[in-house]
Amino acid sequence: MKKINYILGAFAAVAMSLASCSPEEFDSVDEKGLPLLENYSDKVSATVDPAINQVTFKLEGDAVYPIWFVNESATPYSTQNGLKKIFSNAGDYEMEYRVGNRNGFSQGIGKVSFHIDNSLVDMTKYTTLLSGKTWRIAKDVQGHLGYGESGTDGLGWYSAAPNEKEGSGLYDDEITFTADGSYTYNPGADGLVFVNTGCTAVPGNPNDGNDYDAPASQQTAQYTIEGRGNDVYLVLPAQTLFPYVSCDNQYNKPEFRIESITGSELVLVYDDGTIAWHYILTSKADEQTFDGFDPNSDFNMFKNCTFTNTFYYAPNWGQIADPTMTVDGNSYTVSLPTATSETWQAQVMFHTNMTTTAASNYDFSCKLMSTTDHNNVTVKLAKEGDDDTYFFVDNIKLKAYEEYVFYKSDMAGIDMDGVNIVFDFGGNADNTDITISNIVLKDHANDDGTVVPSEDEDKTVYTYDSENNLWKVNVDDTDGYTTQFYYAPGWTQIADPGFSKDGGTYTITLPTATSEQWQAQVKILTSIPAEADTPYDFSCTLMSDKELKGATVKLTDSSSDDNYMVLERVDLAPYEENVVKVPATIMEKGAAGALTLVLDFGGCQDNTTVTLNNIVLQKTAK
Repeated sequence: MKKINYILGAFAAVAMSLASCSPEEFDSVDEKGLPLLENYSDKVSATVDPAINQVTFKLEGDAVYPIWFVNESATPYSTQNGLKKIFSNAGDYEMEYRVGNRNGFSQGIGKVSFHIDNSLVDMTKYTTLLSGKTWRIAKDVQGHLGYGESGTDGLGWYSAAPNEKEGSGLYDDEITFTADGSYTYNPGADGLVFVNTGCTAVPGNPNDGNDYDAPASQQTAQYTIEGRGNDVYLVLPAQTLFPYVSCDNQYNKPEFRIESITGSELVLVYDDGTIAWHYILTSKADEQTFDGFDPNSDFNMFKNCTFTNTFYYAPNWGQIADPTMTVDGNSYTVSLPTATSETWQAQVMFHTNMTTTAASNYDFSCKLMSTTDHNNVTVKLAKEGDDDTYFFVDNIKLKAYEEYVFYKSDMAGIDMDGVNIVFDFGGNADNTDITISNIVLKDHANDDGTVVPSEDEDKTVYTYDSENNLWKVNVDDTDGYTTQFYYAPGWTQIADPGFSKDGGTYTITLPTATSEQWQAQVKILTSIPAEADTPYDFSCTLMSDKELKGATVKLTDSSSDDNYMVLERVDLAPYEENVVKVPATIMEKGAAGALTLVLDFGGCQDNTTVTLNNIVLQKTAK
């Protein structure tokens, strides 16, 4: 009985926290609205990456979340949708789960089965993924730092919001690995490491109840990757520094469970049996992100304007009480307790006394952040009293707890004697809070010191799951293709490379090294025709488990190598996805009766595996 009470208590905490309910809101849940497990049995998946024994667990469905249980534990392991976890040992497994929503969680427990082919013995694939890169805490990602109950993924009690620790010594720290087992910690330009308030082993604790920065120097040590039970660990020597020191035990025995790993993301958990600490690191380049125009500049007309707010909140077009708005300076949080389904059902308007003129151009920016995923947010800058006169009407998507900077630069002016800023959140989930902040409208001629990023020239939308994707419709969905190979190390042809297809993913295995372009050709012959003088968009994603310089992607007429529409060469880094995009391209010589996709991996190393997926071929939108 004690065990049952514990489980229910844990679930109630999860349900309430994910629904973001106040006590008053939680009273309104409907027990009849509990999710039924049988409705989701075919919507739960476990996808295995056999190269590193990593499994991705997902639940499909709107306004629901998974509760995962590992090893039949009574304690929920994670509520992440898209949870990635490594299993070291070969065998057949089951991941238990329940389904939750704002009303609670399913009464039954489901199971999703998966199989691991081989036990991890050789950890070379992990050292390959780690080495040759610079890793940092992924400050822009929700949960880049977190903690939770021991035996979980370490996110149940606390999950850091993007950039939450800005100003500490955390975000400029860097760690690097080499293939021969060397680990280097660099405290960054500030020479500081960020330390938990409970630590006594790292000098400098002011004992004021807050985490602190401690002076640190660059440190080099040896690391190992070890299989322990069914987990894989990154093991460092005692007193080796890491960007965040969570406790004395971590400092004295830094051994991190590798939850998941890709070519650019590393998720670690430190669990000493009392608390599980969660870390997300990235090796992606630290992009200089645009933070919007300066809200504090005197050029910002919104800074000193006057305005009133009106609302239109109408789930199913039946208007209800206005949402509440909490104001904190130039930050406005709108609370939407009830879901809506259509655009314009959750409008928030700022009726200002700002004016614009056709004689000037203008810049606009603001930040938005939602507590839930929201794929249908509208931003509009219109003339007061005339909805048909506006600077723009744009639709954007928000990911939960990820800040979105919306901006427009150098807009042609319009004569407006009153500017109305309109936000619409129609399509919101129950209990969604959205924060609008740092609103700026200024004359473009007035330089506030910000630098607008250069625009991506390719604005083409490549959608794999589209009826307009000729490749998916004619090849991936129907297996409407044949293959040809030319595999010739030293120009002497040998047995064909390994080739397999699973849905829209193609896997090529190359056991023997080659040295020249065109020595490792894979041809996928289709029945897709191409019209003359007609622009097409093409994209695909390639990933290799070993470095491969100069891989070739060619989409050509099956009857003429000279009549092609795509010819690209790309360098592949180990386990890093490389997306090839070619917009608005036409056939070189004219129409083709059928197209062939030619891939060449000449220059590959021994035992190279390459995957190809997300192939999109579509006529360019007019």
